[in-house]
Amino acid sequence: MLETVLQKFYAASISMGADGGMLVSSTRDRVLAWGLAFCLIGAATLTAWLLRRGRPGARIALGMFAVSLYIPIFIMPSVRQEFIYITPRRLTVDTGDWYRPSRTVLALDRRDRIQEYREGILPANLMGDPGISWRITRPDGREDVLVLNDFFAAHRMAVAYYIKDRGFRMERLEDRPGGGD
Repeated sequence: MLETVLQKFYAASISMGADGGMLVSSTRDRVLAWGLAFCLIGAATLTAWLLRRGRPGARIALGMFAVSLYIPIFIMPSVRQEFIYITPRRLTVDTGDWYRPSRTVLALDRRDRIQEYREGILPANLMGDPGISWRITRPDGREDVLVLNDFFAAHRMAVAYYIKDRGFRMERLEDRPGGGD
């Protein structure tokens, strides 16, 4: 039950484009999950404030409500715009806050291999598994490193299979004996 609820925070739509590219984009369910989280936190903190008015703890409850406003002001607009678009030639990751968007574009043509790595233990295959990076090696030995954000990490398997299905060398953590660096 809890896993089903947590998956909504990383919900995505995966579709293929006319150019053969794959789009992984945030869905309305993801925004609604964050909205529901705000409503629950906001209701709990306002209820605590009403019950504690005039007593110790009332200011803490009101402060927690003010902090919870971070969700509708910053998180919800940001998750609505996140997407990953990959073609055999390019990987585009659009993420970041609404006031400071971030777009990463990596050229994938003329690459030797992509290796997934993580410092420490093997990921638990949870949604949004933190601390995973991709090392993209070119034939001349140069490397690009892409640190995966939570949304990308949650959907990295779909992107990795897209890359592998196109005949490119992609080494995932789960493919290695012993499971990681």
